[in-house]
Amino acid sequence: MNRFRPITASWILPVALCALFLVAAHARQSHSAAYASAVRKIDFLDQNGRSPNPSTSPTVLTAAEWNAYLNEGGVKLPGGLSSIRISSEPAVAHGEADIDFDQLTANRTRSNPLLALFTGKHHVTVAARASAVNGIATVHVQSVMFDGVEVPMIALEYFSNKYLRPKYGSAYGPDSTFPLHNRISTAVLGSNQVTITQR
Repeated sequence: MNRFRPITASWILPVALCALFLVAAHARQSHSAAYASAVRKIDFLDQNGRSPNPSTSPTVLTAAEWNAYLNEGGVKLPGGLSSIRISSEPAVAHGEADIDFDQLTANRTRSNPLLALFTGKHHVTVAARASAVNGIATVHVQSVMFDGVEVPMIALEYFSNKYLRPKYGSAYGPDSTFPLHNRISTAVLGSNQVTITQR
């Protein structure tokens, strides 16, 4: 006696719906609460920035939110960059990441001996002063460490001019000034948070 029921249309649909439900449930659970909160706030900033009369109420984004957004797919990161963590204190941002420089600089020549510093995989930490006033952001890198060893500023400048700025724009470098979008007027760094105002 055949114990297996034949495949019929009567139960294909319920099985398919169940499978879709499980996939959708898994997709909803793949992001943290901090990521979801960051998405809501970033969506608000985007919509508010397109409004003819934007709300001037400040939006506060926390370190937990921006780190979740960076590490859970909210931003398309350059190849070779992983495990990003950013914290802040008033006016100063501290960042760390694992960087595979061979992947980051793939298919590009290394014609300068300074670029020998930027090979292999390193744990990188950065401290930078950052502010945004009247729609213009300014970032000044104070120090960069590779595996606990400080990198000379001249090497950082050369690397950013050679690899980062041509590919990702002028906002990448030890000293950067760039306009903000979405009618963001000010962004004030505090203790593991940034307060953003639009006008």
